[in-house]
Amino acid sequence: MSDSLFALDQSLRPLLEDTFWGFRASRVLQVANEIGVFDRLTSGARTADQIAHACGTHATMTEKLLICCCGMGLLRRDGELFANTQIATTYLVKDAPLYQGHIIGHAMSVWGFWNRLEAVIYGGSRDADAGAVPAKPDDKSHVDFIHGMHDISITGAAQMVALNVDLAGRARLLDVGGGPGTYSIAFCQRNPALSCVVFDRAETLAITRQVVARYGLSARVQTEEGDWNQESYGFAYDAVLLSNVLHGPTSGALDKLRKARAAMNPGGMVIVHDFMLNAEKSGPLQAALFNMMVGTYSVPEMIGVVGEAGFGDVRLVATGDRGNAVVTGVRC
Repeated sequence: MSDSLFALDQSLRPLLEDTFWGFRASRVLQVANEIGVFDRLTSGARTADQIAHACGTHATMTEKLLICCCGMGLLRRDGELFANTQIATTYLVKDAPLYQGHIIGHAMSVWGFWNRLEAVIYGGSRDADAGAVPAKPDDKSHVDFIHGMHDISITGAAQMVALNVDLAGRARLLDVGGGPGTYSIAFCQRNPALSCVVFDRAETLAITRQVVARYGLSARVQTEEGDWNQESYGFAYDAVLLSNVLHGPTSGALDKLRKARAAMNPGGMVIVHDFMLNAEKSGPLQAALFNMMVGTYSVPEMIGVVGEAGFGDVRLVATGDRGNAVVTGVRC
C-alpha cells in the first residue's frame, strides 16, 4: 500500500464520528442534570466556583463540565460567568413545561447495562457480568490505541496539519511521541525531500514500522526508541512535531517544548498539534470533552507556553473540525 493520504474521501466520516464521540456528550448531560447545574442558574449567571459550591462538587472539574455544556449549546459563557441557554431553560430546568430531566435521569440509571453490553452479547443474559467476555491479549489496549490513533489521523487530521505547515527547505523532522507515524507519513507525502524520525517507546515503534511500511515510506520515516519524559530528543533537526502530546498544564508541556528546542538547528520550527479550547474556553465540543477526561490548553495558553519555551514568531496556523488546532514557532 502506498496510497496518498490526500486522495482519500472524507465525506462520510462525520456520520461515524458523531456516533463514537456521542457517549461522552451523553454522559456530560446526564451528570450535569443529576447534580443540578441548570437549576442553579435559574436566577442568573454564576461562576464555576459558585456553581460548584452550590452543587457540592469539585471546582476545577465542575468548570470542565460546564465548558462541555457550553460546547453542547446547553450553557453560554461570558468571561467567568456561565448561564443557561434557551434549550436548557426550556428542557432542563425543573418545573419548565417541557422539562426532560427525569428521562435523562432514567438514562443515567441504565448506563450500567449499556456499559456491560459486550458481556450481555456473549453471556446471553442482561445480567451477565464481565466474566462472560472472552479474555483478550494483554497488549490489546495498547495495540488498539496506537492503531486507533492512525485511524482517526488518516480521516482528516494528518492531512490538515501537513497542508497548513510549510516545511519547504527543511530536511529532517522529529515526530515526538509519534505513535503510528501517521503525521510523518503525511508530511513525507507532502514534502518529497523530507525525512522523519518517529520517537517513541519500543512497543509502539513495532507498530509504527508496520504502518510506515504499508505506505512505502520505510526509507524516509525511521524510528528511534526513547521516553519523552526522561531523555533528550537528539540534535540537528529542522523541525519537531509535537502532535497530541501537550495535553494541558499537567502534561509537562514546557519541558517537552524545551527539549524540542534543544534538538533543533537554529531557525528550526516547532509544530504543535492538539485539542485546543477557544480563547473564551467555551468549546469546541471535542476539545471540551477531551479536557474533561485528560486536559487541554486554550489557543492563547498554548501560544503562551510555546513562547515561554524559547520560540519566536509563535502563531496559530490552522484549526480543524474536531476541536484540534496547529500552533507553530521558530527557534530564536
